[in-house]
Amino acid sequence: MSLSPRYYVVAANLLLLAAVAYLASSIVGTALAARLIPPPDVELKPAPPPIELESVKPATHYALIDKRDIFNSAKPEPAPPPVEAPVVTPLKLKLWGVALNENARASYSIIEDLGAHKQGVYGIDAEVPGGATVKAIEWDKVILNHNGKDEILELASKSTLGGGPRTASAAPAPAAASAGGGIQSTGENEFTVPRAEVDNALENMSQLFTQIRAVPHFEGGQSIGFRLFAIRRGSLFDKIGLKNGDIITSINGSPMTDPSKAVSLLQELRDANGLAVDIIRNQQPQKLAYNIQ
Repeated sequence: MSLSPRYYVVAANLLLLAAVAYLASSIVGTALAARLIPPPDVELKPAPPPIELESVKPATHYALIDKRDIFNSAKPEPAPPPVEAPVVTPLKLKLWGVALNENARASYSIIEDLGAHKQGVYGIDAEVPGGATVKAIEWDKVILNHNGKDEILELASKSTLGGGPRTASAAPAPAAASAGGGIQSTGENEFTVPRAEVDNALENMSQLFTQIRAVPHFEGGQSIGFRLFAIRRGSLFDKIGLKNGDIITSINGSPMTDPSKAVSLLQELRDANGLAVDIIRNQQPQKLAYNIQ
């Protein structure tokens, strides 16, 4: 059966009436809640103080912006200051000889204080007379650090007394190679040495040290003596029977483990009547005997 259009009109009115009733009740409920519930307390903070404007600065304040390279912020490192070449030391010192070692810090130099007429053995970082320190030891010279600058002390055969500059007119010292002319072999490893030859050698030690080289010899991590090499043919050392490769282990019973002992023994030779030298030659121990007359 079909419904009359009247029923649709009635249904629409009822829906509209229901919606109006719901909205009216919601408005009434909100109004009553607003009157019954007290309003929340609202605390307003004071406004912040006004921002002070920065004072105008002079143009020099902004000079850094002009100097800065914004396209290349990594500046190149400045060139190192030029290194001054070492000069010959003016200190009153004389270098008699050196003993080099593979470990540079184990090398030694024999330097004489000309003012006190005293010789000593100096290693790396040791202080020498005059307030300088040993910086490096080389074959023919020692580099000293004196007042923050490097200075050279050359072997006595290459420099004048006191380490002063060399001159072309300086007369060379008499060659020690001429010494030993009166030395005689009296037996196997036995020699007779005239007293005059010893005195002549000690007076010309600067030439003497240029005719032989010696370096500390180690076995088992300990120094047992000095190995000889570069012995000049016809020199005093050649004539008293020493050979390249010999290892001097003791002199007159004193072990040659410290270069300072060798220096002190050289001084004692002036008054000695004999000399006994223990060596190792071709891995075999031998003795050399010298009778000083």
